[in-house]
Amino acid sequence: MTDQASQTQLVFDLPVDTAMGEADFVVGAGNKSAYEFLVGDALWPSNVTVLWGAEKSGKTHLSGIWAEREHAHRASVANWPEYLESNLLVENADSLWMGETELFNLLNQAMRSDFKVLITASMHPNLWRLRTNDVRSRLRLAHSVEIEALDDAHLMQLFVKLFDDRQVQVDPALISYLLPRMERSPAFVVRLVEQMDKLALERGKPITKRLAAEALEQLAG
Repeated sequence: MTDQASQTQLVFDLPVDTAMGEADFVVGAGNKSAYEFLVGDALWPSNVTVLWGAEKSGKTHLSGIWAEREHAHRASVANWPEYLESNLLVENADSLWMGETELFNLLNQAMRSDFKVLITASMHPNLWRLRTNDVRSRLRLAHSVEIEALDDAHLMQLFVKLFDDRQVQVDPALISYLLPRMERSPAFVVRLVEQMDKLALERGKPITKRLAAEALEQLAG
């Protein structure tokens, strides 16, 4: 058989070994201040810091580096703390998965303790959908650090890292081709790399400009 279906290879959904160590974090203009604050042993103005930025901007990676350095526990529904015993990382707090009352109690306790609490979110605390002014007032006392929009150099480094995680080699000119034609967000870079890799594996071919253009068209559709 020579039709297209017979030429398409099976693609196994194998996990990608994403490098999440401190040495693997890509520092650029948009995240340099956040990185230096959390990794550079800066003095915290408050016991609570909110790290916020767009989806896939690197919050999980950077907060994970902080948690490892500070021996912080990761909060979850299963182990939500009634009181603080050590440094704590609370991810995606703007979704209020822990409950607004529980978040208020945590902020109160944290601001009276000697422990640090790092909270991650996709937006500034002023934009959270909170029902009570008590939580808003506590969050205003927290220190806020933003991961800002990425420049070309940082987006290029992100492409390189994601391809490296997948053990895929591409011509650097391919990345230069993609940058002016794509949505300029970390989340889109992740989806685009996944789509290009999927198409290349299905067809048993390297990632070329033609394949990249097809992936861009598919994501745009």
